[in-house]
Amino acid sequence: MIDHCCDALKIEIIDSDEGFIALKHEWDALTEKSINPSFYATYPFVFTAWKHYHREDDRLFILVVRQGSTLVGIAPFRIGRVDVGNIRLLKGVQLRVIRFIAEWGSGDKPTILTTERPERIWDRIFQFLTREFTHWDGIWLVEQPVNSPILTRKAVRKIWYSMSVVQNAPSFYISIKGTWEDYLKTRGKNTQRTWRRDTKKINNLPEGVKFQCFDTPETLPSALKRFTAIEQSGWKRNHSFSVGGNEENRRFYEELLIILATQNMAAIYLLTSGTTDIAGMIVYHYKTFVYGAHVTYCQKYAAYSPGVILNAEIIRTLFGSHYEEYDYLGFQKADEKNSLKKKWSTGSRETITVIVNKRNVRMGLFMQGTRLKTLLRNIVKLIREPSEKEYIPEQ
Repeated sequence: MIDHCCDALKIEIIDSDEGFIALKHEWDALTEKSINPSFYATYPFVFTAWKHYHREDDRLFILVVRQGSTLVGIAPFRIGRVDVGNIRLLKGVQLRVIRFIAEWGSGDKPTILTTERPERIWDRIFQFLTREFTHWDGIWLVEQPVNSPILTRKAVRKIWYSMSVVQNAPSFYISIKGTWEDYLKTRGKNTQRTWRRDTKKINNLPEGVKFQCFDTPETLPSALKRFTAIEQSGWKRNHSFSVGGNEENRRFYEELLIILATQNMAAIYLLTSGTTDIAGMIVYHYKTFVYGAHVTYCQKYAAYSPGVILNAEIIRTLFGSHYEEYDYLGFQKADEKNSLKKKWSTGSRETITVIVNKRNVRMGLFMQGTRLKTLLRNIVKLIREPSEKEYIPEQ
């Protein structure tokens, strides 16, 4: 379909690595002008995530939105495959699901880039997906704002679509305003007392402690190895969410951090006692935002709260700088009533996962299979629980 109106928004699909690479300079320029800038929508992060995490059956599906010859929006999507079911009859039947590339690599709150009103871009995207590109079964968008314009789009409320919303746990941040001293006073007496006690205790280690910052392409590779060594010596060892948990993650961070360092967008902080690294943190910088991406500590020194001390020291250095916000990333679990993030944050944000599904045969089979799996899990749970509930030990 061709739009003849000069004001109409035209969409082009980028579905090859060559096209992705060729888009770099335009992408970078749009990022600088975007009204909704996000580190997790920058070209370095999205391209590196696609390069290291995509599978053979993933399709690159970047939607480039232009008004005339002017680039006004980029939706950094991919189309992934999801098995409809695991029974022989359905073997090989898969859903085609549109998702953000930035879900990979511990991406957070992925978004489109635009110089226009996001509502206008989303309207054009859904119009395109309804009329011009129909080879998809679902759009699953994680960690969207609770007031996402997607929720009010007329296109997704038509009878041949179903939309559901899943509430995520809150995400915490610190507003970097005023002074460190003033901020510290707002943390409550218990938090202040604990921080001062642990700071004094860790500074009294026989070999003392020192904070180190590595933020150049020359120093980051060795700092990353030291960070990974701390991480893989503890409970995060070989976990898929850890930086060094698998070969994919290691290659991703090795490349990403070097690229970011050339643009002053990344740093690794280490807390060291003598020759022993006892805590580490990977931090991203973007415009006026700082992201606490990963933290780790040596369990041998757990009693000194080295991760908390290192995190507080990084936050302290941000006051008086041009940065305005420190994002903890991730979320607080329901049972983390006294978590580090909650204690040190000045605010939190709610996000949602938006799921738009077509009402077709494939999606129907998938939904029925999902319900069946849930039903079986609940039956097993009911079979096991009565004996636990009814057994009352003698007093």
